Amino acid sequence: MRKIELPGLHHLMKKDFPLAVSRITDAFDEDPCLMYLLDSDYYDPEKAKYIHGYSVKLGYKYGMIMTTGEKVEGVSIWMPPNRAKTTSWMFLNAGGLLLKKNVHSQIIKLFQKYGDYSSSIHHNCIREPHWYLLSIAVGKEYQGKGFANKLMNPVLSYFDTNNYPCFLETHNPKNVLFYEKFGFKVAEIGQLPDSDKTHWAMVRYPEKKMDT
Repeated sequence: MRKIELPGLHHLMKKDFPLAVSRITDAFDEDPCLMYLLDSDYYDPEKAKYIHGYSVKLGYKYGMIMTTGEKVEGVSIWMPPNRAKTTSWMFLNAGGLLLKKNVHSQIIKLFQKYGDYSSSIHHNCIREPHWYLLSIAVGKEYQGKGFANKLMNPVLSYFDTNNYPCFLETHNPKNVLFYEKFGFKVAEIGQLPDSDKTHWAMVRYPEKKMDT
């Protein structure tokens, strides 16, 4: 896709994949959805990094990965309107099958179960063309220093200017409050299949800018 240039942000370069994966792995150590995909109550970073590596490859090939600078303090992965839903081909081309070898034998089935559930809610919440926030993370040593705002604000301003809504999912109640600060609203609340983990679907519509 054509690169979108945004003030204060940089497109992730391939050489920085390991650092981006490290930041996301670090930030997601309490994420209920990762526990779900790991099929464990314990967050194993050595296994989780392969899941995050898959997400980075998916975003690099089919979406837009923005970073905050050379140190990659924070990372956001956005999928464009024509790629908001991951197809089987996208999954394969981003190395999804390797997850079975590197994480655990049932992870492909769990990904499919999660994907079917997520796609159904996604479709119910928003049907017009939109961007999908696949992942956003700030390394723990950089949290609380404004990097999340730096990642979000230029992208959302671009969406407002170009009249794009956007959609995301989260599984942590404190994240709901975080996203609400940026104008996202809860569209549906559910539960991940065969689990007690809550699933929030959130939608943000473009903010109308006043003429000056």
